Amino acid sequence: MGLNTKVIGYKTKAQSVKIDDVSVKNYLDAIGSNNPMGFYSRNKFAPPMFNVALEISHITELWSLEELHGSKEDVERNILMLVHGEQKMKFNRLLKLNEEITTHAIIENIQQKGRNYILTLKSIHLDSNSKETGTSEWSLFIRAEDSKLEKSNQQKDPKPKPKPKAPSEASTKQIIFSQDFHVPDGVTYKYAEASGDRNKIHIDPEYAKKAGLDGVIVHGLCTMAMAIEQITDNHLGGFPGTIKEVGLRFSSPVWPTDDLTVQGWKAEDEENSLLFEVNRSGGDTKVIKSGRLKFENEQHIGF
Repeated sequence: MGLNTKVIGYKTKAQSVKIDDVSVKNYLDAIGSNNPMGFYSRNKFAPPMFNVALEISHITELWSLEELHGSKEDVERNILMLVHGEQKMKFNRLLKLNEEITTHAIIENIQQKGRNYILTLKSIHLDSNSKETGTSEWSLFIRAEDSKLEKSNQQKDPKPKPKPKAPSEASTKQIIFSQDFHVPDGVTYKYAEASGDRNKIHIDPEYAKKAGLDGVIVHGLCTMAMAIEQITDNHLGGFPGTIKEVGLRFSSPVWPTDDLTVQGWKAEDEENSLLFEVNRSGGDTKVIKSGRLKFENEQHIGF
């Protein structure tokens, strides 16, 4: 399953896409936004996470590159063992409806960790004046074939046994907000269409089983977008343009029909920075951890 480090620096061909209101509305609907025809439509903006819809074709091209894996058979085998580990995104501004954005992506790094590999990909978005509107850094973990995928709490135990545990980072901080949200059944198919991320682990139950899962799992970036919507509405006054950076780690699979809770607390080491995590409601399983969101102090900036 070895990856070819000679492809580090490989870039996709830049492509331009016009931001249309139908695509934005479909994306907002897929992530369960409370106001798909409200703030964004009134102000002619796309949500920060909509950048994903512009870059996923480039990211998919990179992780599917035959030269990266060695052969078509290795491509199929390695993608089956691919896990989304971490995500970092920067937003210089919100994208505007009807503007044209040009996107490309690059293989930034390949690291071997034991018998596994970490693949780092980066996408860059530019406006019509060649100014950078945002970037995304994807950290993907490609497991050795015989390694096990963490399936913590895939099946909910109706009578979970209590066990001693060390307090989580959130429990030692002063929680600013805590908000529950539901992951609807069928969300993976809706999000796949809205974002363009049609990785079969999210839409093909039999394929997901081959990867060691009990069925399709929710896209990590869908869970991330849902959590950011909750943070925006409950902590940032409903103004998404204040968000400048988001980084986090995906720590456990999310399943359609899951109930989740996002909690946030102020970062002590940096002003205008919020730390957060997402847990399966009623339990101690973190599905997102080490979350950090940076925002502008002035909530109406850019509007």
